[in-house]
Amino acid sequence: MPVVLGIPPAIMQLVQQGLLERAFHDGLYPNLAYRSEAMAEEWPANTGGEIFMSRPGLLAPIVKALIPGKDPDPQAISYEQWVARLDRYAGSIDVHMPTSVVANANLFMRNIHQLGLQAGQSVNRIVRNQMFISYLSGSTVLTVSAGAGDTTIQVAALNGFADVVVPGTNVRPMPVSPSNPLPITIGTTVRNVVGFSPNDPTDPNGPGVLALSAAVGGAGYPARTAVLSAYRPTIIRTGGGDSVDAIGGGDSFVLQDAINAVAILRRHNVQPHDDGFYHAHISPQANAQVFADHVFQRLNTALPEHVIYKEGFIGTISGILFSMNTEAPEPVNAGDRVATGTRAFYSNGIGAETTNESGTNIGRIIVTGKGTVYERWLNEENYVSEAGITGKVGDFDIVNNGISISTERIRLILRAPVDRLQDVVSAAWSISTCFPVPSDVTASTGPERYKRGVIIEHAL
Repeated sequence: MPVVLGIPPAIMQLVQQGLLERAFHDGLYPNLAYRSEAMAEEWPANTGGEIFMSRPGLLAPIVKALIPGKDPDPQAISYEQWVARLDRYAGSIDVHMPTSVVANANLFMRNIHQLGLQAGQSVNRIVRNQMFISYLSGSTVLTVSAGAGDTTIQVAALNGFADVVVPGTNVRPMPVSPSNPLPITIGTTVRNVVGFSPNDPTDPNGPGVLALSAAVGGAGYPARTAVLSAYRPTIIRTGGGDSVDAIGGGDSFVLQDAINAVAILRRHNVQPHDDGFYHAHISPQANAQVFADHVFQRLNTALPEHVIYKEGFIGTISGILFSMNTEAPEPVNAGDRVATGTRAFYSNGIGAETTNESGTNIGRIIVTGKGTVYERWLNEENYVSEAGITGKVGDFDIVNNGISISTERIRLILRAPVDRLQDVVSAAWSISTCFPVPSDVTASTGPERYKRGVIIEHAL
């Protein structure tokens, strides 16, 4: 019988019959592309934890001649602000160095590698969620039928219904209240939201109750009726419709949806990115669906040797640079799910439903122009005082499956052992940052609060 000399459980799991290869192989890892959309700006030190960024609205063009002898009337400029709130994100892992030394491969270095992968994916998810929460705001459905006399309604998501910016009234986003009402449409009825209450206080964007300024009226509305904010961003749904329930299993993404999205951005005077293109982040499923689009097929008739068919990827077309993004939100990666109907589910990562009442899973593409999202980051070297540090601080340089992982501005911290035997080294990553999404509610091209991106919803 072999003698076991107190080998830790982590090592026992690596022991097997036969030869154990002295290396770790890279696991599957998603593409990280959302963070590349952010325009990075450093957060000045000693300026507090919030920055309010202001934007003036345009003065309306004057096309009527001045009446002789009359002075021009004074004009007022509308302003708006959006807020950047600095947060810190971090992850850590402890490494038992005696274990790492006797293992067949270097657990210490591999743990740092895995921390780098986690850091890159985490920051990418953070910016993704901020973009989708903003551009999916103001569009939801009733989860319970609303009677004619009801002054409160229950909805699948409070995202976009809890605060309001009214041009010429308030500059900064204000919580909805009787003095700051938010106009909405329930079915065909127009009412004002004057209060809200989330079902889960830890998720202010999730399912909850909206208080109305007046009763619903009429004959009321059944569950799953669309509830829409007057300032909601534009959402294109393949096949049309005013809520996710309009999407059926056969509503696949088509190229015309992306062309329509770019037309909307151009109408709002949104400029393309510095590379000259609008960007569309699509999932592998959406990319496959467009190859079944009859318009796309006719466009590429008799071009089997074209690079699009050789690579099986849309690439660049109609002024749009498509990026394959395996982090595109869907039921498996959009956060914790909450039932909002018989078969419908809400996901807290993006503040919207990812499965509709018919059980159809919803895929989402975001088409962006310049300035869709910012990154405001604080240099964490400012955290180091004259007392110094216990260990080392550096940067990640991570390559996985031959692809360099984006870890800019993420610190790697190695803490020297502090236990009695000095066996345990703590490795951690840290970043102080935020990803504010600017609003354009004062722009004269429409009432939408956010205008620099358009989301396309389709069936998965």
